[in-house]
Amino acid sequence: MLLGYEYSRKVMTLFEDREIVHDPKVIIRKDNPSKDDFSFSIKQLEGTFYKVIPSTAKEVFFLQSLLKNVFIYAPAEGDGLIITLNLF
Repeated sequence: MLLGYEYSRKVMTLFEDREIVHDPKVIIRKDNPSKDDFSFSIKQLEGTFYKVIPSTAKEVFFLQSLLKNVFIYAPAEGDGLIITLNLF
């Protein structure tokens, strides 16, 4: 079992290729059930987020196991994912 400093060092090893972004533009999917179709729109988020590029299976599994109220967005430009800042 990891405690204190050891635990924070372990968590911080995830997403070594990450950067802080402010007010990012993201892609949002909109479903249209009447036409059985969907479309995409670009939205500007307010606040500070991380832009991460998962490079290992461990990082992908971490993203898949996040709680339901944590949102993951696709950036409007570039590679990676936009996630909330308070995960680390």
